[in-house]
Amino acid sequence: MRRFTVIVTPLLLAATILAAELPDPIIPDAGDTKPPRRTLGRVFQKLKAGEDVGIAYFGGSITAASGWRVKTFTWFKETFPKANVREINAAIGGTGSDLGAFRCGAEVIAQRPDLVFVEFNINDGSPKNDFRKATMEGIARQLWSSPTKPEIVFVYTTSRDLNCNRGSHPAVAKHYNIPDIDLQPPLVEALKRPDLPKPTEAQLKNPKLNWKAVGQVFMRDSVHPNDLGHTIYTDTVVAYLKTQMDAKPLPAPELPKPLVTDEFGNGRLVPPGGAKLSGNWEVLPPDAKNGLLKRYAHGTINARKAGDSLEFEFEGTAIGIFENVQKDGGKYEWTIDDGKNEPADKYYGGPKGCKHGKVDTAPGPYFARNHYAMLACGLAPGKHTLKIKVLEERDKTSTGNRLLIGYFMVAGAK
Repeated sequence: MRRFTVIVTPLLLAATILAAELPDPIIPDAGDTKPPRRTLGRVFQKLKAGEDVGIAYFGGSITAASGWRVKTFTWFKETFPKANVREINAAIGGTGSDLGAFRCGAEVIAQRPDLVFVEFNINDGSPKNDFRKATMEGIARQLWSSPTKPEIVFVYTTSRDLNCNRGSHPAVAKHYNIPDIDLQPPLVEALKRPDLPKPTEAQLKNPKLNWKAVGQVFMRDSVHPNDLGHTIYTDTVVAYLKTQMDAKPLPAPELPKPLVTDEFGNGRLVPPGGAKLSGNWEVLPPDAKNGLLKRYAHGTINARKAGDSLEFEFEGTAIGIFENVQKDGGKYEWTIDDGKNEPADKYYGGPKGCKHGKVDTAPGPYFARNHYAMLACGLAPGKHTLKIKVLEERDKTSTGNRLLIGYFMVAGAK
């Protein structure tokens, strides 16, 4: 099944769409025994009827930015003024589909979406392993097990080199018949335009920019689009949406057998209050006014010094920590059960079978932010004990040894 692409005119700065290519809605490709990709007919039926429609944007910083997300949502509102169109902004910079599989229930499904754009390809590192297939299909399976059973569209962004592999995500899209939009080809096509802006002297001197990269003209750094890049992204997505406006509504989706595993099909965020704390931890209440704490709706726990430790019992096969990177962030070691790693599975990827390790929450070259550590997956079903101890050692960029935890990330059998 072909992926949706568009041809961008080389004449207009606004990147007017001249043509579009879309998977055939009726006849699969030769030799393809699966049904065609799903349409967005159910979504547009509700929009045309003036009903309440939730549109979710689930991804990283490219989606969090005031760019293609804002521009496409504006198109929905302007095109269907009688509908109550709700934006669900569930994007967090620097995060991938592994954290997404745990956030999906609380931050997307709870908002009753009818359509979900999923954009994690860049932050997932364009992998070709089963771990990323598993986390992406975990998101799809959660969404299609939810009350609204929303339509899903995978969105693939790119870097200034315009050579990102698409890795595991298209395999998941094909298995679940989810439409996907590749935003790299339109930027490659736009390189033919004779009117592309030339870099200024200040831009040429900016160390964050690399003008030897063919797509730097569309980016404000290595991967984040500037307004021109976001405009082309927007026009590409809108061109696809226009082909779906009169599509026949399909029955609600049904789940096929997993492509890899259903391990992340019930990923969830577990409040930290159930952990057994030892040392000088402080327990903080929810704080909706603090930008770095507002995502932790059940409060947080914050270790204050080296030696602080905790134990957390969970039932499942995967575990992680939704935590903060902060200026005084420390380093911690962790173990699960006996702490003996199982043999590594390089083909599967991810932390499969891991039972011990170290995590650093210092700012490093970046800044204070919501972050996470995916510790282990593929554990034996049943109950496990996670132990964490804050270390004396710390990164040179940190001013302390603190560890702030907002949630434990748990997946697998409850």
